[in-house]
Amino acid sequence: MIVIYTEDKDITTNLVMDWLSFLYKGEVKRINTDFFQIPTQREFFLDIAESIDVKAIWYRRPGRRPFPIRKIPEDLLTEKLVNKKLDVLLMHSANKEIENINAHDLANKYKAENILGGSLRYEVNKFQVLRIAKNIGIDIPKSILTNSKSKLIDFYNDCNGEVISKMHDMLLCDIEETHSTYATYTEKIEMSFINNLPEYFFIAHFQEKLEKEYEIRSFYLDGEIFSMAMFSQKNEQTSVDFRRYNRDSMNRRVTYKLPSSIEDNIRLLMQKLNLNCGSLDIVKTKDRYVFLEVNPVGQFGFLTGACNYHLHKKIAEYLIQ
Repeated sequence: MIVIYTEDKDITTNLVMDWLSFLYKGEVKRINTDFFQIPTQREFFLDIAESIDVKAIWYRRPGRRPFPIRKIPEDLLTEKLVNKKLDVLLMHSANKEIENINAHDLANKYKAENILGGSLRYEVNKFQVLRIAKNIGIDIPKSILTNSKSKLIDFYNDCNGEVISKMHDMLLCDIEETHSTYATYTEKIEMSFINNLPEYFFIAHFQEKLEKEYEIRSFYLDGEIFSMAMFSQKNEQTSVDFRRYNRDSMNRRVTYKLPSSIEDNIRLLMQKLNLNCGSLDIVKTKDRYVFLEVNPVGQFGFLTGACNYHLHKKIAEYLIQ
């Protein structure tokens, strides 16, 4: 059996499962962790005895902890709760059961022949990753985390006025009434913006803005590195953040080979992070390869599509081997 921890609408999982249905004759169990919220009408059943026959586990989207239950829905109770202490105990118990679903891998982990990804490794601490990268000789951008206007001004001057703001995570906000989705992007920071800030603001991540020749997206799979160059700087709309796609004039994307010394450092970094898969972002300047971040469950569909790497098939083959 191959077990896949993922989410309901993850297209990447669907494509890998298509290959598994063609290449693998055994059973594949898909566990959509985003279903484990209450109230829910979806059925869930997992027999611990099944762990004996697990061949491989793929933690595609496993570890973003479910939203904690802060109130027990009344329609799930046979009697109305009047004891607040009992209410708290029930919420604690319900949250523990939801965590157990994600932690079921503990029974499987040492029996599976192949494990791709890791439980509860949906994301990593970006600042910690940058420190580790720097310690092993990887070039990184100047970065600060601050809530101080004066510290931000000092950093702005140190970077000669070339500063961007970054989110630690991609924040998406769905507005049901208008059927719209709002997203946060990397933005260039100007002094006029800083001048309007209070002396102390909500803590934020700032980084030097690099003069890039192109961006590189690499996908790491158990020691192999598949890279693509994106010429996002050619379009003003995508020059700061390539995710601001210009649908009328899409960025050129080509197969790319990183220098062997850079690839060796990536392998060392992934080993230190205990990751055997993930997507990495790198900026190529005139004379530097600058590492930005690694995402344990990063998207690679557009990479494999542009460069014909057939990564969905390679992941299926990794799970089967």
